[in-house]
Amino acid sequence: MRKSLVMTSLVLASTSMMAMDLQYFLGAGVERGNLDYKITGSGSNGSVINLSDDVTDSNLKLKAGIILDKTHRVSLSHVNFDATDTDFRIILGNYDYLMPINDEFRLYAGLHLGNAEYKETNIGTLGTAKISGLAYGAQVGAIYDITKNIEFELGLAYTKYNLDKTFNWTDSGEDITAKIELEDSTSMFAGLNFKF
Repeated sequence: MRKSLVMTSLVLASTSMMAMDLQYFLGAGVERGNLDYKITGSGSNGSVINLSDDVTDSNLKLKAGIILDKTHRVSLSHVNFDATDTDFRIILGNYDYLMPINDEFRLYAGLHLGNAEYKETNIGTLGTAKISGLAYGAQVGAIYDITKNIEFELGLAYTKYNLDKTFNWTDSGEDITAKIELEDSTSMFAGLNFKF
């Protein structure tokens, strides 16, 4: 009885997967992001550090994923922002619900979750500060089919970060203790997806 139940379940699961309309895609484009961060701390000479700022940068974003029944899209994305002495890498798992407007045009809304890693070099005697942690948020956008297999995508995203760490180092003879905290970012993506 148990074997027949398992076999029936496997047959039904494989039949439903075969009946599903699956389409794989690879994407590439440019993401422009604005990251908010703050640094708070103090020095042994009584100095106080209280800095809150943002960094804006653009870089290549790569995506790979699958579209299920033309309404659900699951993907993995990677973007790396780098500048002098800083490096910020984000790898996200994304889910989007696709809403068709017509045969060529769709809107989407979704959520993302993943890992972010921030690294800063040339910090006094510390040298390199490295922080990694959870990144999560939401995105919206639009997709336009240029051809059957090529689509143009434009999207906006908001991401929160659970990235903070306290560091100790010496700079110009002063012992410094400071907490570096990444707060949130907004970003815009424009690129092409190749469906196969």
